[in-house]
Amino acid sequence: MFKFLTKQFLYGRLYLWLKERIGGILLLAISIFLIFYIHSEYLNYVEYKTKFEGSYIGLSFIIKNILILLIAGGYFYFYFFLNKANKSIKDGKEIPKQTANENNEEMVNSLDDFLEDDELK
Repeated sequence: MFKFLTKQFLYGRLYLWLKERIGGILLLAISIFLIFYIHSEYLNYVEYKTKFEGSYIGLSFIIKNILILLIAGGYFYFYFFLNKANKSIKDGKEIPKQTANENNEEMVNSLDDFLEDDELK
């Protein structure tokens, strides 16, 4: 019984510690993975480039890795952008709403304003 309670307490403490730091830990793990991945891809690129000197296989490695980096960069950009918006909502900061259109006129509340009186009846 004591062993079970001790184990549950340690798991609970570990969970509370990880809960606050999970974003940073995941970013660190992804960064380390990308370092190993890019190094492996570079070694493969050099190997294929020496085997097939006249082909464009090296260009495919470059394009693929650039696309992977763009997707990862886009994900992290939107992740941090949305995280910032969520924090401002949680803090109670009001996001200003735009009530004017391009001509600086107020927006209508209903589409009935565009209809003629005889069309409403």
